[in-house]
Amino acid sequence: MNLNIEMTQEFHHRVKRDPSGFIGAIGEVNKIILDDELEFSGKKLPFSMQPLLVTSKESDYFKEVTELISNSLEKLLDAYVKDMSIREFFSHYKDYEELILIDPGYKKKVRISRYDTIWNGEDDFKILECNTCCPGGVVVLGSLKNKYIETPYMQKVLDKYENKSFLCDTPEGFLFELESAYREYGGLKKYPTIAFAKYNGKYNYELTHMKRFAEQAGFEAVICDLTELKLEDDKLFYQDISIDIIYNKVDQLELGKDDMKDVINAIKLKKVCSVNSYLSMFIGESKMCLALLTNKIFQKKYLSNKEIQAINKHIPWTRKLEDTETDYKSININTLEFAKLNKDSLVLKVDNETRGSNVYLGHACTQEEWNKLIFDHKNSNWIIQEYSKVPQIRVPVNQRGYVEFTDKKFGIDMFMFGGRYAGVVSRISDKNIINVGQGGFEQPVLEISNVNERLLI
Repeated sequence: MNLNIEMTQEFHHRVKRDPSGFIGAIGEVNKIILDDELEFSGKKLPFSMQPLLVTSKESDYFKEVTELISNSLEKLLDAYVKDMSIREFFSHYKDYEELILIDPGYKKKVRISRYDTIWNGEDDFKILECNTCCPGGVVVLGSLKNKYIETPYMQKVLDKYENKSFLCDTPEGFLFELESAYREYGGLKKYPTIAFAKYNGKYNYELTHMKRFAEQAGFEAVICDLTELKLEDDKLFYQDISIDIIYNKVDQLELGKDDMKDVINAIKLKKVCSVNSYLSMFIGESKMCLALLTNKIFQKKYLSNKEIQAINKHIPWTRKLEDTETDYKSININTLEFAKLNKDSLVLKVDNETRGSNVYLGHACTQEEWNKLIFDHKNSNWIIQEYSKVPQIRVPVNQRGYVEFTDKKFGIDMFMFGGRYAGVVSRISDKNIINVGQGGFEQPVLEISNVNERLLI
């Protein structure tokens, strides 16, 4: 991460030389956030001024690896449909099988996803979660980043760097992936109508921005609840508007209730294109997928050598928390006994929650607490995963009008549209579990394709 070290030193030097200018720049970005109504959980979106740099070489490597892993995940989802032993592995979702097995009408079942990743520079990274249900940040982060780059302060900071945009830096990347799924499904309308749908008032983040950007791109768009969609005359309607695409911004475990039966029937009858697929939202989203992808038996049966190499290098060892025999670095182990004896190098997680909920770091638990967690959650939908140490970065912050420098944990998130690498965002936090919902900040990521020889002074 030499480029980041160099850039960070220069950035800190500028902040120290002109702290009032830095604080003024924070105010300018905060005004952009307020004017654009960028909120998360009812509060102003927290945003760090200091960027993280990714070289084009690093970004190209991210693309190569993530697309191999994305292809592996698609093979796993296909195996779920065809292989009863794989389906039994996800027995926790048996009550949802009818939904999960609905054919969405397109081949790649994961259209919009975000790989949450620990990165130590260059090719050293670990993907901890796949987020294939309805990941956050798909339109607002790129829009905010582009305005942030154009501020006078950041124009001076980035003067010697040549920035290359990611696909996820514009809302068109997200919107055209929805359209791509619709075309593959068989949709013919030049400008299909998109329903950005929630359920039970949850997950409002980005919906108004999705609608606005969709309308700017020429689509008709509505925001609605899944219960407000009605199947009439072989079409799905919101009020008197015929819907062609649904983007589900929902908790997948709430799907399938009687009050949304019209939506379910419309998807079954191929009257509407639903994104992501239910197979993606339930099974792809499950962290138990990582337990299969890192399992030698599954790998040998389903994956190519390149896919196996990418997984073994970039997904930490993961297993379902069950009383069974497995392997760890070619050693035969009992999963539960291994988990109890190696708490300091493991993480315990439920497979299907978001925003850092129900994640337990073994080194932060007493042995008694850890053993109880294992006993309470064994043989269910929990996983153990090898702990990946979270790197730190030093950032300047505004503390009531004064600039202070503090160390923050950071991670990167890689967006995938239709199984293709779409770019990187980042978050920083005081905590090892990095999540904006738990006090974290968004951190802009810039792909640098060239560094001018002239030094910034």
